[in-house]
Amino acid sequence: MLHGTEWQKDFFLPKISNGEITRWSQGFSEPDAGSDLASIETRAVEDGDDYIINGQKIWNSDGAWSDWGHYLVRTDPNSPKHRGISYLCLFLERLQYYVKR
Repeated sequence: MLHGTEWQKDFFLPKISNGEITRWSQGFSEPDAGSDLASIETRAVEDGDDYIINGQKIWNSDGAWSDWGHYLVRTDPNSPKHRGISYLCLFLERLQYYVKR
């Protein structure tokens, strides 16, 4: 892994290599943005060590079965639309969310 903190490398790499973590979802697309990532509207507001996320994602690959997810969210709504976007790695078991199949 080229990027990531030492904690992330120590935590994820052994679990991925031994098969403990096998399914990841990808939450990029949104109803009004489709695959135009610059148009995402899902917001994330920093709250201490956490983020409060509000919005909707569609076409999440393996979203209903995954333990972890890669998500793009808007963290700076005042930036131009192609900026102010952050990547979050989310532990999905801790989230309160609704999966519509």
